[in-house]
Parts: sequence; structure tokens; C-alpha cells
Amino acid sequence: MSPRALPGTEGTEYVAASDEHDEVGILISDEFTNPQMRARMMEKRMRKMEGLRRDCPPPQLFGPPDAEVTLIGWGSTKGVIREAMAQLASEGIRTNHLHLRYLVPFHEEEVRAILQGCRRTLVVENNYSGQLARHLRAETGFTVDGGIRKYDGEPFEPHYIVERVKEFLHGHGR
Repeated sequence: MSPRALPGTEGTEYVAASDEHDEVGILISDEFTNPQMRARMMEKRMRKMEGLRRDCPPPQLFGPPDAEVTLIGWGSTKGVIREAMAQLASEGIRTNHLHLRYLVPFHEEEVRAILQGCRRTLVVENNYSGQLARHLRAETGFTVDGGIRKYDGEPFEPHYIVERVKEFLHGHGR
């Protein structure tokens, strides 16, 4: 660990610089560059990332492993996906849910293994462009079967997800 002063620590001065710095906090700027030091500092950050990956539990599949559709989400979609799953189950449609708590560090091996065992996959996300689906593909090489996207500024409601899942299963979804 590098020594650092946290904002608000009495008797210290906190400086948040955007440039690379050495072990004691001295900036390695464009005027005084040290490629070897920059490489060491980057390698140190990446070792920390591996430690974070070990400390953050990998995602788990929630629901029946043999579900017709796996709903994938992260962040605020968790609760509404679980509500939609209950509604779908009451109509005889078996779903499960892969909720990603961390996008960085990302548990690519675990996520890939889970997704490869799924029959059909839909990403539920609050944006137009499918950012989470692209992130999954970039990190794991896995391409999802479709997406349920909402980008009108309003949150998802369970009925919206239920309707899109049914459309998808009947060949009308994207």
C-alpha cells in the first residue's frame, strides 16, 4: 500500500492529481517522466485489482438452473427483475437471474461459465445502446440473445419485463 492522506485528515494536505505518481506521491509529469516508474505503478494497481477480484464474491445464478430465459442485470434492476420472475413463474414461464454487482473488477470466467449453461439470455438495462450487453461480450466473448431496454427516464416496472420476455419467447422480441 502507498501511504496517503485522506481528505479531512488533520495535519495533512490532500492533493488529487490526475497524473501518475511514485510511491511517495511525487508526480511523474510529462516534464519529468520515468517510464520504468510508470510501469511499476501500473503493475502495482493491477495487483490491487486482482486482490479486489478475490475479495468481491462472484455473481451467482438465482432461480432454477434449467430456466427458459436468463435475465441479466446490474444495479437498480435487481428488485424489478425478481418481481418479474415471480409474475412469469405464476404464468408457467421459468426464468432465472444473473445479477452483476461489480463491473470492475469483473469475474469474466465465472460469468462466462454461468452464461454458457443458459438456454436463452436477455439483458435488462436502462439505456438505449446496450452497454451491459457490450460489456459482457467484451469481457467474456459471450453474446446475449436479446435485450430489454428502457431509456425514457422512467424506471422499469415488472409488467414491462414480463411483456418483453413473452414477446421474446414468441419470436417478437429483439
